[in-house]
Amino acid sequence: MLKRIVVLVIIICTACQTTKIKNEEYKFSSSVVELGSIGESKLTYNQNVFETKALPKLQNNIRVEIGVVPYNKKLNKIYKSKAKYNQNQTKVAYIDSLPIKPELVTIKILDVAGLVHEINSDYNTEILNLLVNTQSSKIISSLAVSLSTDEISKIRQADAFYLTNNVYKKYSILIFKSGKKIDAIDINPETIVAYQVSSFCWTTSERGKWYVADIVKEHSSCKGITEKRITPKKKNKNLFNL
Repeated sequence: MLKRIVVLVIIICTACQTTKIKNEEYKFSSSVVELGSIGESKLTYNQNVFETKALPKLQNNIRVEIGVVPYNKKLNKIYKSKAKYNQNQTKVAYIDSLPIKPELVTIKILDVAGLVHEINSDYNTEILNLLVNTQSSKIISSLAVSLSTDEISKIRQADAFYLTNNVYKKYSILIFKSGKKIDAIDINPETIVAYQVSSFCWTTSERGKWYVADIVKEHSSCKGITEKRITPKKKNKNLFNL
C-alpha cells in the first residue's frame, strides 16, 4: 500500500510540473535553457531541473518547426508561479475575460539528422566525449516561449526557420521567406514558458567507435540497431561508416 501511495504522489507531482501544448507534454522549470543545449534533466523537490552542461557548435543551420498556439488559463497560472524564482521573467498580460488572448510560440528541432551530424562532427569532439562518458545527458529539443506580437507577426509571414550558431555559444532563430532570410530572433531565457527534452540513441562504426545515431523523445525507445545505452554487444553493428 505504501509503495502505491509513493508512486501516486510522484505521478501527481510530475503532473503539476507538466502540461500539454499541441498535444505534446512540456515541462515547466525555472532553469535557464536553450534550444539544442545538452545537460542533466531531473525532478528535484517537485521542481523540474535542467542543468546545462554543453552547447554544441553548429557550423550548419538546423531546420526547426515553429507553431503559434493560444495562451490559456492553466499556462498563465503556472507561468506566474515561476516568477517566484525569477524576478526578471517576462510578464504576460493575460486576462481571461478578454476575447483576444496572448499567444504562445513553440520551437521544435525538425532536422534531427542534421543536428546528429553536427554533434558527431570533429568540431564537437568534446561534446561527444561528454555524452559517451555520462550517457544520462539529454538535449532540449523544443521550447514554448512567449514572444512579442511583432515577433509573432514576423513568424506568420515566414515559411522556414533555422537554428543558427553565428555567435560563439549563442543560438538564434533565422526567419526565411521564399528562400531569403528576412529576419532573426534571439530567444531570451526570460520568455521561456516550458520545454521538452529528448534522449540520444547510440550505435558504432565498423571500427567500434560509438557515435550518436538518433535523437528521440525522452521516454521513447530507440529503433533498429540503435541503443539508449552504450553496451559491448553493439561493437559489430553500425548504421553507416564514419
